[in-house]
Amino acid sequence: MKFSREMIGFAVIHAPSGREVGKVREWLLDERCETVAGLLVEGGGWLPQRRVIPFAEIVKIGSDAVLVAGTGLYATGDPPLVDGRLTCRALGKRMLSDGGDELGIVEDFLFEEETGRVAGWRLSSGLIDDLLQGRPVLEDPPQMIVGEDALIVCYEEG
Repeated sequence: MKFSREMIGFAVIHAPSGREVGKVREWLLDERCETVAGLLVEGGGWLPQRRVIPFAEIVKIGSDAVLVAGTGLYATGDPPLVDGRLTCRALGKRMLSDGGDELGIVEDFLFEEETGRVAGWRLSSGLIDDLLQGRPVLEDPPQMIVGEDALIVCYEEG
């Protein structure tokens, strides 16, 4: 498993041709924030192009690069669509319990490289708390409500 931010800036290589498509800019989650939907890639050149590569086209995530089977499509929407489906940006959102308690601000997410399943969330409680206590990781969170400004973790059924 890897944290998404560890791979920002990795080269994205088209495996069949060996050509660099661009660099990892962002990992996009499905609209329920349960799995990685795709990868937002920014290409070089005079006019940087943003492309979206669906997770299904990722061949391998290595320690220095991401190998992909296709070159993806031009990014449309904000956050960008993946295969015509909505995505979610979770980084920077507040995470709350269903009881209204602040759990922290989402700094990163942990995901399984083979399946794309989100396995945990790295949270920040502020600079001082992060330095004194470290950043907690909420592993295997139960069901969540995904809102525009916050993620609400549902511990109780109903």
